[in-house]
Amino acid sequence: MVTYRMSRQAIAYIRVSTNQQGEVGIGLEAQRASIRAYADASGVEIIEWFQDVASGRGDKNLARREGLNKALEFAQKNNVDLLVDSLNRLSRHTKTVEHILRERKVAIVSVSDERTSDPLVLVSRAARAEYEGNQISERTKLVLDRKKAEGVQLGNRTNLPQAQKLGAESNKRRAEEKVNEIASNILQHSWQDLSVPALVDALNGLGVKTSRGKPWSAAALRKPHKAALEVLRTSTTTDYRRNPNFGRF
Repeated sequence: MVTYRMSRQAIAYIRVSTNQQGEVGIGLEAQRASIRAYADASGVEIIEWFQDVASGRGDKNLARREGLNKALEFAQKNNVDLLVDSLNRLSRHTKTVEHILRERKVAIVSVSDERTSDPLVLVSRAARAEYEGNQISERTKLVLDRKKAEGVQLGNRTNLPQAQKLGAESNKRRAEEKVNEIASNILQHSWQDLSVPALVDALNGLGVKTSRGKPWSAAALRKPHKAALEVLRTSTTTDYRRNPNFGRF
């Protein structure tokens, strides 16, 4: 966990980079669940939530994010900490994080990062997130350039078989991430013995939604619940927590 001051009340900020991520619930609900779990364990009351569907990269990223600006104003006015799932959800731009810490004087709690009390470490991690974001962008550009050179029609619906394959792979990945998210909550809250209807109420109470961003129903949960229990059955607790998707989803 990352913090250099701790208030008993806090606000939370969540972010995804694209409209598609926001619409289908990838990331936002997982971040929300992770932050809620931290707050519950730490006895912190979350008094307000803010969110953006926008990039965290570039020197003008703060100006483009209405949700983050409102969050910072609220934190300053009420002298409360700002909870995020990880620093790269706050920003992938080092100077933006420096501005928040040093000029806006808002304390940041990154619930998925290793504990530290040094604001300089936060800035260092922000620099790493910025570097990683630039590397991802560069690799993506190289892949797209290579595909174009190979004659692949990027973004063209006439390339339907490939688009369908990619869509199926994406759906499978989202389903697996959702199963892992359900398994994470079952393990964290000791819900192994809950019936499907009871687990529906529990997940909806946490704000955990389906991959389509809808509240859970018994019919929708039955299959992923079975898969989540299988994940827990076949994995030791240690191995499960080593999963890079654990607590993020």
